[in-house]
Amino acid sequence: MTVQRAADVTEDRYGVARAALAEIPLAVVLVGAGHEGARSCATATAMYVSFSPPRISIALHPGSRTCALVDASGKFSVSILHASQADVATAAGKGAPGDDKFAALGLDIVEPDPGSAPGLAGAAAILWCSVVERVAVGDHALFVGDVDEYTVDAAPVVPLLRHRRRYAALGDVLGDVAPDGYPT
Repeated sequence: MTVQRAADVTEDRYGVARAALAEIPLAVVLVGAGHEGARSCATATAMYVSFSPPRISIALHPGSRTCALVDASGKFSVSILHASQADVATAAGKGAPGDDKFAALGLDIVEPDPGSAPGLAGAAAILWCSVVERVAVGDHALFVGDVDEYTVDAAPVVPLLRHRRRYAALGDVLGDVAPDGYPT
């Protein structure tokens, strides 16, 4: 194994991301946002940052329409995708014409209340969040949000993952459900 120094990768701005960060397997989510009739979505990743209160984080490119709508509304949704939704992830990762990217892509939405951030119908789970913090981190905006509402599809699903710059499905389950007392 040869150890590489991230500081030595100067000729390619995203070289370390492609070589090392791409090794981190992450669940693929669709982040949804809306404000004053406009709706947008982006493919992203998410992680929980607190169990109590239930809080998650997402990172968006600050130049994206989705990021602008999260900034304007203070709300976002996270739709957790399953392996059969790789085409949705691919489409959502690109631009679309008009004020409603969900409609432009032909994606059905779920909104618990009028004015909520749109979630993706058919997702494995949807979490609707209120922004509690926004931090500029490198070339992205990191949003931390409280989970206000959620829905979970009880059907067994295979989650969609991103690993080595491509989509993948989760492999075999290697153990039992986490023991009592451990919330995840």
